[in-house]
Amino acid sequence: MRVLVFPERGGEAREWRFQQRHRAWLSVAGVVASLLVASFVFVLIAAYQDVTAVNHLRRELAVAANVQAQNRTLRKQVAADQQQNRQALSEVQAMTSDMNHVAGILGLTLSTGGKGLDNLFTRLHQIQKQLPAVLSASEVRSQFLAHKPDMLPVNGKVVSGFGWRTNPLGGNGAEFHDGIDIAVPVGSPVHSPGSGVVSYAGWYNGYGLYVQIDNGYGIESFFGHNSKILVHKGESVKRGQVIALSGDTGNSTGPHVHFGIHYRGLPTNPWTFIHSNPQGVN
Repeated sequence: MRVLVFPERGGEAREWRFQQRHRAWLSVAGVVASLLVASFVFVLIAAYQDVTAVNHLRRELAVAANVQAQNRTLRKQVAADQQQNRQALSEVQAMTSDMNHVAGILGLTLSTGGKGLDNLFTRLHQIQKQLPAVLSASEVRSQFLAHKPDMLPVNGKVVSGFGWRTNPLGGNGAEFHDGIDIAVPVGSPVHSPGSGVVSYAGWYNGYGLYVQIDNGYGIESFFGHNSKILVHKGESVKRGQVIALSGDTGNSTGPHVHFGIHYRGLPTNPWTFIHSNPQGVN
């Protein structure tokens, strides 16, 4: 093999001759360069996926910390309200006993006068005015705890967790799993983990027969791959109510329930809510 090189301004051409071994070395150099470029591209793709996963994990941890902080605050407030209710009830019972005792000693009825009885009636009236506000605040917090989806919808083995995983249906690379998969036989009752209103009930892409519940407070829970839906859009459901029967519809590798939660529009690990329930799962 030979190569002729001609100068720009004329002159005699130069000839370069390449032996067989030179051509072999050039081929090897070309293959090595191609491998280096491919490796560099692969490293860039892997780095991008790692950065994406880390950013998502940071968002998830921030949401989890926020939910857990709210749970701790609410439970402390509920405990304080319950203690205040017990104290108020105990005080009312004690005053009622005192009133009856004084009335019996003095030969008076509860409707007659007397300074001691007037004081008892005044204190009783003050407590009666305070009780509605205390009970109202306690009721609001109890409503939140009833709506919060903090138990599993079925009893079964968790076969796939929340987060990045290898695609179980095949294909290249990893996929983000926005819930947890619980293996149960087809036809198992699926319970709503919290009270709310059905915002979707029907077929939904790869989820198959799908139910979504708006639990309020920025929380939505959803359940995929059912064999039968037992509720309709707009229906109010209670905590523990059976909303569907489990199945194997949509993109599924076997009978199971896909259980997911969105908090303020973001996919959130269901265990964040379940672990906040001291009573455990259903």
